[in-house]
Amino acid sequence: MFHGDLSSIAMDATHIDLDLPEGWSCWLELQQSPEGAYSGKAELREGNDPRCVLVIAQQPNREALIERLKFRADYFVGEWRMRQGSGQPPRP
Repeated sequence: MFHGDLSSIAMDATHIDLDLPEGWSCWLELQQSPEGAYSGKAELREGNDPRCVLVIAQQPNREALIERLKFRADYFVGEWRMRQGSGQPPRP
């Protein structure tokens, strides 16, 4: 996971519903290879605050990419919320 400059998500990123907890959102920028595989970057936000950029490595199709993104986003949000409750910052 990348926790640095969150301005790397392009303006053409689209909102995607991953069924995250209330207050969280995800913006996704997809790329498709000539062979038809997909990769992408997704920004997770809590309210208006950017929290994380996830880079999703090449997946064979869009559905596989979304499934991988959902898994990683759920993990990050769960970790973030747990650490916020304990007063510790999330792991980098």
